[in-house]
Amino acid sequence: TKVTRIHQLAPAIKEAFGEGQEVMIESFMAGTEVTCGCYKIKDKMIVLPITEVISKNEFFDVDANYNAESVEEITPARISSRLTDEIQSLTSRIYDIIGAKGIIRVDYIISPEGEVRMLEVNTTPGMTKTSFIPQQIRSAGLNIQEVMTEIIENESLSKRK
Repeated sequence: TKVTRIHQLAPAIKEAFGEGQEVMIESFMAGTEVTCGCYKIKDKMIVLPITEVISKNEFFDVDANYNAESVEEITPARISSRLTDEIQSLTSRIYDIIGAKGIIRVDYIISPEGEVRMLEVNTTPGMTKTSFIPQQIRSAGLNIQEVMTEIIENESLSKRK
């Protein structure tokens, strides 16, 4: 739920408690939402093209996440090369910092002033045909079956060592 007036807060919290026992309240961040995937094989980091996420709803909510008619996804994102480099570099660093394995996706908001703000790290990103990672793999000119095989074989080799 997005709250824009103080009188909307209590009903939104009540609605959220109807879905579970905990409620998280976050500040709204205006800007362009983007997401970037990456993976590491052997000692080689592969950072995928960035996807720009444009929700047709008021914000990228559950409906937009699971309903293709509610969102437009543009890969590669329509952002500057400076922002592309910054986001891809951040994604690579985050992968190493958290000690990720396999493939991850990091979501960001680019503020109207051009500041990149991380939203979340998804360590088990969706892999359906319309999910972000498969789109990014296709945009990079890679074959998803080959990428997944490389990741699995790399993980298998590292466990044997």
